[in-house]
Amino acid sequence: MESTAKKEHVAALLKKGVLVSPDFVEQADASIKPGEDLLILDSEANKLLSKKEKNVNWREIEKIRVMYEKGKASLPSIEDIAPVSDENKLKDTQIIASYKTAPQKIDISHFVGYFNTRYRLIEGLLRGRPELQNLLSVIRLKNRAVPSNASIIGIVNEKRETKNKNFIVTLEDSTGQQKVVINKNRADLYNEARELVTDEVVGVSGSYRQGVMFANSIVFPDIPLLELKKSPKEEYLAGMSDLHFGSKQFMPDEFNRFLSWVNLEAGNRKQKEIAEKLKYILIAGDIVDGIGVYNNQYSELSIHDLKEQYDACAKALSEIPEHISIVISPGNHDAVRMPEPQPPLDNKFTQKLVKLKNVLLVSNPAMVKIGAKEGFSGFNCLLYHGYSFDYYVANVDAIRLKGGYERADLIMKFLLKRRHLAPSHTSTLINPSPDHDALFIEPVPDFFITGHIHRTSVSNYKSTTLINGSCWQSMTSFQERLGHNPQPARLPLINLKTRDANIINFGK
Repeated sequence: MESTAKKEHVAALLKKGVLVSPDFVEQADASIKPGEDLLILDSEANKLLSKKEKNVNWREIEKIRVMYEKGKASLPSIEDIAPVSDENKLKDTQIIASYKTAPQKIDISHFVGYFNTRYRLIEGLLRGRPELQNLLSVIRLKNRAVPSNASIIGIVNEKRETKNKNFIVTLEDSTGQQKVVINKNRADLYNEARELVTDEVVGVSGSYRQGVMFANSIVFPDIPLLELKKSPKEEYLAGMSDLHFGSKQFMPDEFNRFLSWVNLEAGNRKQKEIAEKLKYILIAGDIVDGIGVYNNQYSELSIHDLKEQYDACAKALSEIPEHISIVISPGNHDAVRMPEPQPPLDNKFTQKLVKLKNVLLVSNPAMVKIGAKEGFSGFNCLLYHGYSFDYYVANVDAIRLKGGYERADLIMKFLLKRRHLAPSHTSTLINPSPDHDALFIEPVPDFFITGHIHRTSVSNYKSTTLINGSCWQSMTSFQERLGHNPQPARLPLINLKTRDANIINFGK
């Protein structure tokens, strides 16, 4: 009887156009009902379906498997690929990627696998670029006996400036290393070389002679210029970050003005019209001030218990109307591990936050989709707190000399151009997985929402809107010592129908 039921179940799946592998048939549970996006059922898919996972991006799983079969990626387990999170309570918000990896012992093999995976992912983007003609591996380039034009893809192992003010960049792939000379007389090329950082992956096209490559162009993985998405319905997205509940510098009056506005109790006519149409609030980290994050922090806290900090935050957020979807990712002040990807804020300290009906907790970084309607695919939103930002402000002249911490837009463009949230290994702490890279930027986001530097910024890069979400904390002693100039209590808002931006200042 059981065998007959299995056969009938498999026949029903095939009729729907779902392919079924023999190993699935052996282990199939007749109660399993795959989602609309599932293309192939096998034993690995059966594991997730039997667990009743609801937030699985089946098409992404199949995409990675195709890459594996073509030799372009290693094959992670299906649990590692699938977004893992709490039950998605928000029907209008789809999780594309959120990470909740179990604690594990890290050794050198994890880092080797992580860098190899990251290299293959970015190499896959670069291989299709028309600028990289006659693309060769380093070893094949070195085996050429006569001068020639060629292209290579490699990770930046080293960059140095010569006495003549030229740059020599050492690129490395799996077959070897190659020195590339960038001449100071090529102004555009030279400026691009100045921005190169160690560990990023780029392509170089140029001439090769006597063991040295002379660059004619540097090709970055970059995001493509896509059509600017606009929703058929007028709704608003708000980008927030750095609430810092529990700090003596937390700004309760300003936050209460925000709550009054969102409840249509304050604001001018235009502001109230926006509040009526506010549909999504995405918060990119540092929900509380935390405990022991920096030296002498205890003396700067108004709430000295971590759970009580989150309880205060949950109480405030509970005043936001439930028709507004709130997505929260953690930051470096929050009660999760520091290495990225940081898991969602679901632990013993945050239970009151978890219970809020309109709050969805995701990892840092994370990708969610909002605003999908019939006939409209919705918007991909990348949330990243921005812990790596400090490194690029300090080490990239094009950012440091043009405003540094006051130019979040330059930092965000820099990372999008490299398709990675921390292209230099030392720019953030990493929890490495040998099979996938959570900091690789894919798919291309429609909105890139960050925080960390306590500034307000809204701009566009190609078809992506860049939002840095201000803060709700006045200047700290640490910021004062560093000369930072925060812009607290500002709320960036985007009209999803027009993609126009507004910023409301609740500090006035």
